[in-house]
Amino acid sequence: MRRCASDSRTWATSRERSDPAMTMDDVDALDAGGIVWWREPDPERAHAKYMRMHGSDTNRSKNAVTERMLAAFEWRGRSVLEYGCGGGYFSVWLATRGATVHALDMNPNAVGAAKYYARKANVSDRLRVELGNAEEDTVGGRYDFVFAKDVIEHLDDDRPFMRRLARQLNAGGYAYVATQNDHSLNYLIEGTFERYWHGNKHWYGWDKTHRRFYNAPMLARLLREVGLEPTSWGSTYLLPWRFVTRRLTGKPRPWRGWTALDQALGTVAPFSRWGWSLAVIGQKRN
Repeated sequence: MRRCASDSRTWATSRERSDPAMTMDDVDALDAGGIVWWREPDPERAHAKYMRMHGSDTNRSKNAVTERMLAAFEWRGRSVLEYGCGGGYFSVWLATRGATVHALDMNPNAVGAAKYYARKANVSDRLRVELGNAEEDTVGGRYDFVFAKDVIEHLDDDRPFMRRLARQLNAGGYAYVATQNDHSLNYLIEGTFERYWHGNKHWYGWDKTHRRFYNAPMLARLLREVGLEPTSWGSTYLLPWRFVTRRLTGKPRPWRGWTALDQALGTVAPFSRWGWSLAVIGQKRN
């Protein structure tokens, strides 16, 4: 897949459980004036709530940094497989740039919302959305790019998924993987608070369905184990403003400066490996 010059998600595959505790995506949705979109069965309403959620400060930063990483590629005519597509934000982003996208999510409400978004954006001819489980389902064919945002931390065993991901790539193809980072200031501060002050030794971040943390060295090893070489990094939530402002004032205090900092430094080394939300793009060796 040819790279071009660079321009200068959310609930994905997690299982819904009986635990009523809110996840971070719930918080983002409420911050953006919406409610948990994936419980909405009507595709149009689910889409509206999903897009409101993407207006939150944390999601705006994550999307901007991811878009900058993806803008390094020429997408027209390329094939993409996306695991955990949610409401289809990046499925549609890729399809509108000329890619042919096969997107999967295990939540039928998410699939309905993504299909609605594809129709609304007039990319249904290039975007196929289906029910699928990243941990269990095998998808046939090979692709130029595999996209897995906020997926691997939900899996009981990430190794089989990563091996399958590598097999599904064409030689020289790329994969995007994003997750949460324990080499971050937020992990140092909020993680210490949760694990030692609250005594929650099994705290794995903002979503109770997470299985583990990652960091840049771990992700690099995981990619290399399956024959991919890291080529670019991105991260956001460099400063743990949500946790600190909530503790100091009683509620999170969004400020455009937090978002501006993430967007300015999110793809600049070494900050691109230090944020709470961490992403890497790796290329399959020939």
